[in-house]
Amino acid sequence: MNVLCDLDGVVYRGQRALAGVPEALARLDAAGIDIFFITNNSTRTPQAGADKITRLTGVPVSPERVLSSSLAAVGMLGPGDGPVLPVGEDGVSDAVERAGLESTSDPGRARAVLVGLTRSLTYDLIGDAMNAIRNGARFIATNDDTTFPTEDGLMPGAGAIVAAIAAASGRRPEVAGKPNEPMRRLIRSRGVGDAWVIGDRLDTDVALATHEPDWRSILVLTGVTDGAADRVDEADFVVADFSAAVDLVLSDPQPS
Repeated sequence: MNVLCDLDGVVYRGQRALAGVPEALARLDAAGIDIFFITNNSTRTPQAGADKITRLTGVPVSPERVLSSSLAAVGMLGPGDGPVLPVGEDGVSDAVERAGLESTSDPGRARAVLVGLTRSLTYDLIGDAMNAIRNGARFIATNDDTTFPTEDGLMPGAGAIVAAIAAASGRRPEVAGKPNEPMRRLIRSRGVGDAWVIGDRLDTDVALATHEPDWRSILVLTGVTDGAADRVDEADFVVADFSAAVDLVLSDPQPS
């Protein structure tokens, strides 16, 4: 049995662990359940992601357990797709480097543009990405989430940046992150079979489980989705928070 757990809005918001999460993670660990943290947030490296979970919850997590949309995106690239023009933060640039691909800031050289969330976006960077894509470079988005949750509410997500570049270039991106096949392929590559997917978004987390016959979804209401939202019945289960989701996993009910 595996648990595929989202991070933002499920385990934490910004720099604050959500109530009951440390204890719930410890219960999963004590039960011997394999936990993978599956995030569309492309800003952090796996090591930085693991360090943040450990720091906020007190539960040790190895970087191999953190699978991000940046990793899924570079998995779409082959040797002929370099150099890559990265639009993103450390998670994007680190993934490109670890894949053995050259990075470039020159839109004339780029053969792929890899776009994630960056809080240092500039007009010139949008222009460079646009021109590279117009010149024939592949346009790959780590994810197209329009928002992500913080302590103070919602902020623009990578999808807002992707939308600007798509509008300027006249091209639609290939999307790597949840619920798309590149992310599902990355998860399967870690030996994941039967799994629970715990998340706060219908269009990413619940949809991720919907695409795989042996995955079941638990929607939690601590992130971007509330109980009054349309389509909550698409989730196999809807619960208040991560602790309640872990209660379900440990009781292992069958979907009705």
